[in-house]
Amino acid sequence: MKTSHFLTFLAIYGFITGGVMLLDGEGALKNYGVQPIDQYHIATVQYLGITDITLGLLAFLLRNSGDTTTIRSIFISMIFVTVASFLKGCYDFFLLHIPINNFFWIDMSFRLLVGLVCVYFVVRKQS
Repeated sequence: MKTSHFLTFLAIYGFITGGVMLLDGEGALKNYGVQPIDQYHIATVQYLGITDITLGLLAFLLRNSGDTTTIRSIFISMIFVTVASFLKGCYDFFLLHIPINNFFWIDMSFRLLVGLVCVYFVVRKQS
């Protein structure tokens, strides 16, 4: 897979996840089983949605950049976001015993996969 294609995928992924969190914060929280849902939870998830959209926008705008350092920086940022999200979810479930649903596991597994593919691209760009 070409780097520009994967960056386009990351952009679409960021736009979709961020858009859902920003435009339907309550629905996004329901998918994760958050109860009770109040205005503070919704506001927080909307801010996180803006962050996801911003990362997607960066990936989209810089997808055809010839600067290897810029591309590696995007991938390293995505690695941190996706793998840290996965690790935080595992911490919440295994150590804090927060109830988790199937949607959570599917989302976290996909995030980990995206993060590992980003690691592949960082290593490939280094050589």
